[in-house]
This record gives sequence, C-alpha cells and structure tokens, in this order.
Amino acid sequence: MTSLPKTHSVISSIRYLIMGLLLTSLVACSSSGQPVVDQAAVLEAQRAADEAEARSIAEERTRNEAAEAERLRQEALAQAEAARAQEQARLEREAQAREAQAAAQRRDAQAREQAQRDRIAALEAQIAELRDSTSRVNAANERLEQAVAAAEQLLEALNAEQLKYGNTDAAGQPVDPLDKDLIAELEARKDTLKQEAQALVSP
Repeated sequence: MTSLPKTHSVISSIRYLIMGLLLTSLVACSSSGQPVVDQAAVLEAQRAADEAEARSIAEERTRNEAAEAERLRQEALAQAEAARAQEQARLEREAQAREAQAAAQRRDAQAREQAQRDRIAALEAQIAELRDSTSRVNAANERLEQAVAAAEQLLEALNAEQLKYGNTDAAGQPVDPLDKDLIAELEARKDTLKQEAQALVSP
C-alpha cells in the first residue's frame, strides 16, 4: 500500500508532461499559422490522461490489496501452524503424563502382588513348620507312650523277678533262675524310646 502515492506522483508527472506537450504543440501551431487544435481535443486528451491515471491507480491498488491479502493469508497460515504445533505438543505431553501414570500404577500393582505373594509364601512356610512340629510332637508322644509301656513291662518283669527271691535254695539262690536278659532288654528299650522322644521335641 505504500507504493500507491509514489505511483500516483509518477502518473501525475506523465499527465502534466502530456498536457505540456499539447500546449507546446498548440503554441507552435499558432505561431506557424497552422490551425489551432480546438478545446475539445484538449479536453479529450485530458480525459484520456485522467482515465490512464485512474486505471494505473486502480491496478496499483489491486496489486497492493492482493499483496496485503497474501501477507494476511501467510500470517494466518503461520498462526494456524503454530497453534497446531502447540496443540500437538500439548497432546504429546498429556500422552506422556498418562503413560507415566499408567507405568506408576503398574509398578504399584506389581509391588502389591509381590507383597501378597511374599505373605502367602511366609504363611505357607509357617504352616509347613507347624505341620512338621506337630508331626514331631506326635512322634515324640508315640515314643513316650511306647517308653511308658516298656517301663510298665519292665516293672512287671522286675516284680516277677522279685517273687523268685521268695523261693530260694540252701545257698540263697532263687530256685527259678532270674531272666536277666529280659530285664536288660526292657531297660534298653525304655531308654532308647525316651531318647528318641527327647530328640524329636528338641529344637
């Protein structure tokens, strides 16, 4: 738009030049005795010059308006591209944030699952230990019961042997021989069962 005044000045100069040439021609024709161009011709020439000036101004205005429209279009395109880039960057940031949040949630879920597995494993180990301990206690009780039974058998055997001392010969020895092997066997069995029971309940 700034070139319009300059163009208008150039056209005005051309117009004045044309008018000057016409006046010079008139003066020359008048001084040479040739017929003077009538006023209508001068006015026609002036009108033609005005029309040429108007067309030139209109064309220049059209070019300037087209250039301004193109500049505005380029600015609009640049702004639209900048807005699109900003929107794309915002969407990418939001996507990254969602992915980071999802990853954190997955890690938390995995940590909770691992903690649950660890607790289950610890409970299973405790249950297995309790079962083993119960099994050992039951075995120890069984050995103790067997040891008590062996002790009762030993007591009965000792009582039977004691009765043999009521029937002795002249030398004071029992007429019925003592069953020392049975007593030794019962004592050994009792001691063995007692030791086994103690070993089962010992830590």
